[in-house]
Amino acid sequence: MGKTWVRLKAKMEIAFPLAIAVFAALLSINDLFAGRFGSDELQLSNSRNNAYQWYQAKGIKETMLEGQLELLQSLLLSGTIDTQKVAAVEKLVKESEERIDRYKREKKEILLGSKSLKKDEWSQEVDGELGKVVGAKELDHFLVDLGKAGDLFDIASMLLQVCLVIGAIGIILSRETMKWNFLKLTMSAGFTGTLFFARALWLANQIPY
Repeated sequence: MGKTWVRLKAKMEIAFPLAIAVFAALLSINDLFAGRFGSDELQLSNSRNNAYQWYQAKGIKETMLEGQLELLQSLLLSGTIDTQKVAAVEKLVKESEERIDRYKREKKEILLGSKSLKKDEWSQEVDGELGKVVGAKELDHFLVDLGKAGDLFDIASMLLQVCLVIGAIGIILSRETMKWNFLKLTMSAGFTGTLFFARALWLANQIPY
């Protein structure tokens, strides 16, 4: 029994530093990816805010144009416009209606994104091309998913740090039962943290942005 414990103790003396080294490396990788996707989350947040501001700007233009259109239509109905200018005003009314319709379509695309619309519904260009608008609602969903991934990265970091602390304590213990229990706790916390890290990385990489 004594020789068996000596061999087991020798193996544990190797297992603790090895586990600490492996899980410390995983902790560094986890924190690296957490920082990277944290920066992506900040950029996405700015893009989402810009998208909503863009949507509001189109809405303001649409509202102003609707007010102008109502005024022109009222003038036409009242008969106060000179007969020689009626045709020009009617043309302006038609152009205003077309612009209002275009603003409505552009707002819809800015809000939902080009991928959510049919090709013939695309109306807003990005860098001179149609079909490239990432909608504000799409960005909302991306941010929710990135937030979930960030939470998983945080949990993974916490578990891996706990793993290192338990492992460090386990190294200095001399009682065989305590040492064995601390090794099991070290491995459990480390593997669980690794699973959370893998899940967070998978979720973050699913975001097509």
